Amino acid sequence: MTEPDPLLPIRRRLTRLEIENAAQDYATPERISYIADLDGARAYFVTTDRYSHAWFYPRYANGALHEPNLTRLMFDSFNADSVFVDVGAHLGYFSIIAALKARAVFAIEPQEFLIGRIHANISANHFSNVTLLHAAVGSAPGFANIPKIGNPTTRVGQSDNLVPMIRLDDYFTGLHCPTHLKIDTEGFEFHVLSGARKILETRPTLFIEYHRGMERFGPSGEEMWDLLTAMGYSIGVGNHRRGNAGFNEVSRADLPKYAGAMLICEAR
Repeated sequence: MTEPDPLLPIRRRLTRLEIENAAQDYATPERISYIADLDGARAYFVTTDRYSHAWFYPRYANGALHEPNLTRLMFDSFNADSVFVDVGAHLGYFSIIAALKARAVFAIEPQEFLIGRIHANISANHFSNVTLLHAAVGSAPGFANIPKIGNPTTRVGQSDNLVPMIRLDDYFTGLHCPTHLKIDTEGFEFHVLSGARKILETRPTLFIEYHRGMERFGPSGEEMWDLLTAMGYSIGVGNHRRGNAGFNEVSRADLPKYAGAMLICEAR
């Protein structure tokens, strides 16, 4: 019979102290220098690395929200049953905001240098409802050429570096089928949607950043509009970088006027 370890209570106490100290590290200004506060719900973002700090500051100093109109719209639309898939997660900003309320969040990002930064932000908030995927998303599984290190405007095809490409319909079914889907892929949005036709039949709310020059990847923005309306969606638009912008339904003819805006697509 094994004798009890007399040091076990001390070991357990030390473990608890380590956990508490790690959590406190994340709560100090030296470790966390951007906090998004949404009516008392707080999301923390690690900005100790130069890239993250430059992305948040000085634009969002003094408590300003990144893309405030969209941030609040999305935050208000989530509930405890929501499943959010974030295609092109970048630093995980919208994934972290969603995780404050949603049941499950999937952050998908193809650029390798951003993966550790997203993971740091997930850890800073102690979230267990966020799954991080290092992958590109398209209409068929395979590989995509994505640089290991890039910037927010990096596009598919700009490198010899290979990243796995997934199709959303192959992954997100049943309990994992999204209620909300955000796509920001620098013009590759049509191909992402083409690989999510089964998901679109369930009518999730879509947030799609519309990029000028989609034709470089084949289909145009108007063809994306055709796909979405054929699937039963109405398409609205808002300037997501201003806090007081309204949302208006967009016609096919007017779509080119809204390059750089976020399309808000809801089932009719």
